[in-house]
Amino acid sequence: MIVRIRSKDVGDFRGRLLEINLVNYFALKNVPLSYEVKQNGVTGDIDLLWSTNGLNVYIEVKLLGQDIDTKQNEDKQLQDHGFSISRITDDTKDVKRLQYTIIEKATLKKFEYPPAKNNINLIAIDVSELQVCTVDLGDCLLATLGSEDASIYCGEPCARSHVLGLFELNSKPEHTHWVSLVDAKLAGTPHPRDYINGVIFLFRQPTEQAALSYELRACIVWNQNLINTSMIEKINLDFHKIVPFISIEKNRRHCSPMS
Repeated sequence: MIVRIRSKDVGDFRGRLLEINLVNYFALKNVPLSYEVKQNGVTGDIDLLWSTNGLNVYIEVKLLGQDIDTKQNEDKQLQDHGFSISRITDDTKDVKRLQYTIIEKATLKKFEYPPAKNNINLIAIDVSELQVCTVDLGDCLLATLGSEDASIYCGEPCARSHVLGLFELNSKPEHTHWVSLVDAKLAGTPHPRDYINGVIFLFRQPTEQAALSYELRACIVWNQNLINTSMIEKINLDFHKIVPFISIEKNRRHCSPMS
């Protein structure tokens, strides 16, 4: 079989490969999907539609690569010295990028607002290259549920008290600067926590940028402001029959209550 992919640039090409690899997991389990679908009254296309438990699960897919500055610095070191060393001076930089990406992918050009009753809106993001390829579930929980839950489920080292999770409702004084950055990014548009039900965090192996085919593992972090526990459990059960749940690092607590 020959697959032809039209893409604008390398990043777009790799994003399309991610979508193909994800779709393949559904195909291997004979689970049907619809592609490039529209919600009522919205002009933009959402990548995938999966029907399960009487629900329409919409999935918008994104590969979030290493930030340009880090990549250029590594390339220069390799050119000058034959090796590279990367130091993370701000380990919340990629958490901010992750939140910004969720906001961008949750565009109201694609998602109906407010969401229809039986629609489940999910953003699927490949995070494998974040934190210089050392990203883990703690980072994902921090970005979505905030410092307290990241600490509870993945350990105290994950806590960053100044970070407000994208699905958190109540901010504290220490969140003031973080909230201002998110508000600037939103620019007056509705907040994703009001219409996005959750985020699928994808981890691929191998993580090499040149890989065309790879294994995927996933964790869904849910916005429990919009979806109840019973529905979460049903979707999780069906989804992880298709895409395996990511294993937890030895020094982490199990994150099953959120995934």
